[in-house]
Amino acid sequence: MVKIDIVYWKDKMGGEIRKVSTEAFPHGFEMNPKGEWEMLLAAEDKDIRANELIDIAVKKIEIPEKAVIVPCYFVRHALGTVATTGGVGMPKPVEEKRTIDTVIFHPIFDGEIHKGELLAVINIFYATRFLSTNASYM
Repeated sequence: MVKIDIVYWKDKMGGEIRKVSTEAFPHGFEMNPKGEWEMLLAAEDKDIRANELIDIAVKKIEIPEKAVIVPCYFVRHALGTVATTGGVGMPKPVEEKRTIDTVIFHPIFDGEIHKGELLAVINIFYATRFLSTNASYM
């Protein structure tokens, strides 16, 4: 096990920052070969500028417990790409349900994002079993 500090936004991105210390350990998992696609749809209008990362609210997506998300890189918005997904509040482990309600968008051109536009697609794969690992930290 290793002691880690998790830093997160309490209530909104760019808002109050919180930190919690916990112990964690690396572990592996097997993924089910079947998955689902979910669309990340803008839930607000935003003006964007090239190379200025920006948070954009998206239609809420529930990620089931024991599920892992992987970006689907070949589908993206014409003005940029989703750098990461997330939500506010204390991060949850993969064994619990999680919610995506915000993305960090990396614009490659100036423009406007409009509510309802497809920003990206994610693949949701279910972990069929968790495996132990012998990884260690210094």
